[in-house]
Amino acid sequence: MIGLFQEIYATLGITYVRRDIDTAYNQFIENYEAGIKQWEIITLKEAMKKHGFSSVEVAINKFPERVIRYAEPNYDGVGKETKELIDKSKKTPNKIFQQERTDYQDIYLLNGQRVLFYKDKLREIDGEIVTSEPLTNFWSDIPFQGIAKEGKVILKKGKKPEFLLKRIMEFSTVAGDLILDYHLGSGTTCAVAHKMGRQYIGIEQLNYGENNSVVRLQNVIKGDQSGISKSVNWKGGGSFLYCEIMEYNEAYINSVRKAKTTKELLAIWEEMQEKAFISYKIDPKTINANISEFESLSLDEQRRFLIELLDKNQLYVNYSEIYDEDYKISDTDKKLNRIFYGE
Repeated sequence: MIGLFQEIYATLGITYVRRDIDTAYNQFIENYEAGIKQWEIITLKEAMKKHGFSSVEVAINKFPERVIRYAEPNYDGVGKETKELIDKSKKTPNKIFQQERTDYQDIYLLNGQRVLFYKDKLREIDGEIVTSEPLTNFWSDIPFQGIAKEGKVILKKGKKPEFLLKRIMEFSTVAGDLILDYHLGSGTTCAVAHKMGRQYIGIEQLNYGENNSVVRLQNVIKGDQSGISKSVNWKGGGSFLYCEIMEYNEAYINSVRKAKTTKELLAIWEEMQEKAFISYKIDPKTINANISEFESLSLDEQRRFLIELLDKNQLYVNYSEIYDEDYKISDTDKKLNRIFYGE
């Protein structure tokens, strides 16, 4: 089906990806400009010696229209004229036949075999003219190695290559589209969207400190040149809005984790009883009546115990409570939330 597939790919606008040099192209047209009736075809090895090419790659880069291979044609999916030309070529040894076509590449035949030109495998990908092949649904061409420092943030075994996100966005979006990533991690999705001129919303519960998505997007704005930057000619610029969810029980969890003594933890427990959301399964009076047992635990066990008492559905202030005076939510934050929720 060689040739037919190429035509289908061209018609549908299939994406191509770079690949290694195809060594099956091992023939060379010595006098390409003379026309097909006078073509002299020698092996690529002979051409390398004759013209002093230091490698196959040099020969291909200099004369991609002369480097060729033979392929068995397939009768399926071709017209009557092409079938007749294939049969005629088989019966006429050492003569090259050409079928000129308007919408597709011309067909060349020699001894019943199709002549394929290396120039048809070359395409511009990420700013370079390289050997290419049609993209399949198995994307083995995008390496996951060497991406640890993309965006100048590190998330071991948790990052995706920027080129993977670039390809997905090229398939499914255009500039200006809105992209949502609700497990943002180190911010790869938003970083790529920013560089490609897409709008974006990213959501992340965990805080990765100096390696979080906010730091990464700040690096992007400053002109970060890792990942896809060179392929999209990224020079920096733009802006983004960053908001944090208002902590409630989460704030108590953080305080518990930072506490270094039992005395500190007991003080936090007193405040939790007054202001935190305790699990409905827990009766604080029972704990207070047996506080000596709590004090006999190790510090780590005391921390884990207090964290377990908190209602995990109330880690943050719910939007429904935005007007509750107990939370002391500013007018600015109220306005921002109303805008976000489209009210």
